[in-house]
Amino acid sequence: MSRLQRCGWLSVLVVFVGSLAMAITNDDVPATVAERAYEIKANTLCPVCDGQNVLESNAPVAAAIRRQVDELVEEDRTNEEIHAYLARQYGQDVNAKPPGTGISSLVWIIPVLVAVLAVGVLSSSFKKWRSGRGKLVTEEDRELVRKLRDEP
Repeated sequence: MSRLQRCGWLSVLVVFVGSLAMAITNDDVPATVAERAYEIKANTLCPVCDGQNVLESNAPVAAAIRRQVDELVEEDRTNEEIHAYLARQYGQDVNAKPPGTGISSLVWIIPVLVAVLAVGVLSSSFKKWRSGRGKLVTEEDRELVRKLRDEP
């Protein structure tokens, strides 16, 4: 691979990683109070249900959490404050969306890195495979194949 190609791939990688970092850290704030409360409820798991968020759950504790979220949003608390409050009250397992900071950010980063590496390995393999297609078969190669076919 030439130096120019390596620089090109490196710049693509830098843009990709930068875009990924911006996507992870960018929190679009919903426009209305109701939308914000809905988003928080959708990202909060019911502590007594198996993998169900509080919007979908009919459990009494889920109804209580929905009311608490509505009250906290009306008090103009931030999403982080609300998630932290719910985690203190019901445990860390209520947060359906892992945080994008610290060691938990690996949940978001590792799959992307694996995908990038897989594309790189496949690209390299295909390149090697294509480079071997243009080789000519010599008379010695043909003679070797004839001998191997004729052996019992």
